[in-house]
Amino acid sequence: MALVFATGIFFSALSLRNGSNGVEIVALLLLGLAGGGLVRGLVRENLVAVVFIVLVVGECALLSQLSGPWSKLWPVLIPANAIGVMVGNVVRQGLLESRPRISRDVWVINGAEEPRTESARAVSLAELSSWDSAKSGRFRVERNGGLFEAIGNPVMGFIVHCAAKLQEESDWRILGSVEGGDETEIRIPSGPAYAPSGVVVDLETAQAALQGFFHYRGPDPGLKWTSGEQVLDLKFG
Repeated sequence: MALVFATGIFFSALSLRNGSNGVEIVALLLLGLAGGGLVRGLVRENLVAVVFIVLVVGECALLSQLSGPWSKLWPVLIPANAIGVMVGNVVRQGLLESRPRISRDVWVINGAEEPRTESARAVSLAELSSWDSAKSGRFRVERNGGLFEAIGNPVMGFIVHCAAKLQEESDWRILGSVEGGDETEIRIPSGPAYAPSGVVVDLETAQAALQGFFHYRGPDPGLKWTSGEQVLDLKFG
């Protein structure tokens, strides 16, 4: 798919240049693919969007100052970098899945390890308070097979999933209730989504569930959780 997009960009740019500067266009495509791929591969998930914007603006500003055809070809870098991020994401996921899973008894907050519970709790609560899944994807805290996961943002609300043993489908719970016909919009990476209003909780409730996860290493029994087939359906991918 990435090759199809890159080929389309190449011929579109080549057409606009009346068939000239093919080598330069290829060079910029490769630069953009490499830049976007490195951003996705080396930068933490919640910072990818910011670093991507800075990288593209910097590349385009630098290129626009050069002489010759380079100063007119800078728009090629924008979609090329975006494709690079897509490719980097696929490669990164493949490497993560192929890597032998060694269970370490440490907290993992959105991919970053933190062995100390108090530090992990403070960091995760602070990140959740400003988390936006439309930009940064899922919010995840893991510990030795247990998982707390939230999707949404503090303004529109969160959908919270939790499991003491994430490999066991029957262990998954969703915070709140799926009963009732009303739906609420939340923001996810692919755009707006709709879920039963009973499972869209505010920041304070999501933080309470996160606090409970640190204590119980699974769903807090003092909160209202729902189990069943709909739990995994509401993970939105």
